[in-house]
Amino acid sequence: MRQIAHVARWSCLAGLGVWMGVVAIQSANAQQMPARKPGLWEVTVRSTGNSVANEQKVLQCTDRQAEPIMLLAIVPGQEHCHNVRVKKNARGSEVRTVCYVHDNRVDATVQLSGDLQTAYLGVFEVTYSKPVRFVPGRTEFEGRWLGECGAAQRPGDMVLPNGAKVNVVEDRKRAESQGHAGHSH
Repeated sequence: MRQIAHVARWSCLAGLGVWMGVVAIQSANAQQMPARKPGLWEVTVRSTGNSVANEQKVLQCTDRQAEPIMLLAIVPGQEHCHNVRVKKNARGSEVRTVCYVHDNRVDATVQLSGDLQTAYLGVFEVTYSKPVRFVPGRTEFEGRWLGECGAAQRPGDMVLPNGAKVNVVEDRKRAESQGHAGHSH
């Protein structure tokens, strides 16, 4: 029973991380972000910490417009990002973000390698300025291109491990239009 609770918590946190990821990249920084080939991607996320749920899979339907949001949608705490830096290196790209969830500063480092056309590997680490209930620790992920998105899928759609489908692009637009009154940064 305890193991099921941990799995359920991981699924909920993954969903929350996905929602937070929807506002990760400001449009000014979108041109410098690495971009995957448009289509349907399966992304496997592996926690290297003490988590019972050490592997989760999501499906992401992306295109050129959705990709700046979709690429980092698996990284927790990508809300209200004020600083996004992308640096190319011999193995691929490093993306560093400084974001805020309420009044908690969230620093993330994401390493990407691979061609981003058929497959890629990555790792992310997230640190918080204030204590939080769940810190994912070093998390590895890999993506593989499955082909074109299905007829019922739209760019921005992501299928979570629990089967729920969200559209992170629409969520971002909704969050931006509503604003976040009461949040200070």
